[in-house]
Amino acid sequence: MHDFTLPANIKQIGSIGSGIRIYMEDYVCTFLHQYATSGGYDERLAYLVGRHMLIDGQSFLFISGAIYGMYAETIEGITRFTQKSADYAEAMLDEYFPGKEIVGWMQSQPSYGTYLNQHYGAYHLRQFAKPYQVLFVMDPLERVNAFYTANPNAITPADRMVESSGYFIYYEKNVHMHEYMLTNKTVDYTAKPPTFVDLTPVDVQDDFMDEDPDDQSILYDVPPEPRIKHPEDTIRRHQASSARRRGARTEQKRATSLLASLCGVLLIVSFVMGVGLVRNQDRIDRMEAEIRQLVTAHRNLFTQMSNPEFAPVFAEANPPSVPDYGIEATTPPPTVPQDVPVYAPAATQPPEQPQQSVVVTEPVTTPAPEPGPPPHAQAYSEQEALVTPIPEAYTIQPGDSLLAISIYFFGDAGMVDAILALNGMDDPDMIVAGRTIALPQRP
Repeated sequence: MHDFTLPANIKQIGSIGSGIRIYMEDYVCTFLHQYATSGGYDERLAYLVGRHMLIDGQSFLFISGAIYGMYAETIEGITRFTQKSADYAEAMLDEYFPGKEIVGWMQSQPSYGTYLNQHYGAYHLRQFAKPYQVLFVMDPLERVNAFYTANPNAITPADRMVESSGYFIYYEKNVHMHEYMLTNKTVDYTAKPPTFVDLTPVDVQDDFMDEDPDDQSILYDVPPEPRIKHPEDTIRRHQASSARRRGARTEQKRATSLLASLCGVLLIVSFVMGVGLVRNQDRIDRMEAEIRQLVTAHRNLFTQMSNPEFAPVFAEANPPSVPDYGIEATTPPPTVPQDVPVYAPAATQPPEQPQQSVVVTEPVTTPAPEPGPPPHAQAYSEQEALVTPIPEAYTIQPGDSLLAISIYFFGDAGMVDAILALNGMDDPDMIVAGRTIALPQRP
């Protein structure tokens, strides 16, 4: 390697950093651009052929050939090489580029600039694992390109591929590339070979080259009509492409933030509506229970009032037909004559009255009355109904209502307001089974 010298006829693109130095032959650069342009808006792939060298501890990569990405396939929008593509590249490498190797690949993305798709970056790290293998991204419509290399010091997945700051275009005879293009012409275009001229070196150093006098930093006269545009034009286009990418990323972040805010608002609204629905359901359940109780009480009251045989005698002779309102009787029911109707159950005597023993007698068989209105219906009077003592307290049973309680104990519905006032209640319908209420006493 001591007799090796860097190419003399070169042109620098961008600024050169401290990483690997990339040299691409001018004929290869022209071939790749025409190959990508021939695809229109379709993506194209190609293998990069060359060799890697270490010179004085500095890594150099020389790209002197390219091979069509034959048999490539596109799956879910990502174009990739296949095994047939690799076999074809190996065959072309042995036949036309002896002593060279695959040093990377080219991926064209029309109208997308040089933005690196993360899927292609991950694919490069899997398929081109050597440290010096590179990815050359081209946009044939905007005429911009950039090299990407693996970053061994990456912290996040997005930093695993880093863009190279610049590279060199060099000019020399490239017989192997010329023969490959003529033999394997798959693109309908006429390749323009490079113009080889004898260049005379001048004693002016390039502003972009290192200031080391031992390095190859001499400028050479270029052909009158160079095939590569001036570096400043390429830099400006690259900066414009970067600005467009940054603007697109900013808009994407803004849209993502707006969408996240909207999702948060929708979540809060859904939560509030859910809480309201739960509360409304509880209220509906309570209302349905109260309506069922009211309907049951009304049905019981209507049944009792419409029964022509309803009488205290019937209630005394048939205790199960009388609702049990939870009144603990301490005295036996008073004896009521046959002709006096009683519409209230036996009530509790005042606490100061002594308890009396219960006398059980055999039931007396009474002959069936003659057809006509029951005797108690004719002999009933309000004064006689008020003879029965009223208990001081009463426990509400399921299906009760204040209207039914007033009729049962007082003989009419006029005591509902008095019961409400005595118990500090406002709504006659808001009663709960199991609650004990006070009953007003007769004056």
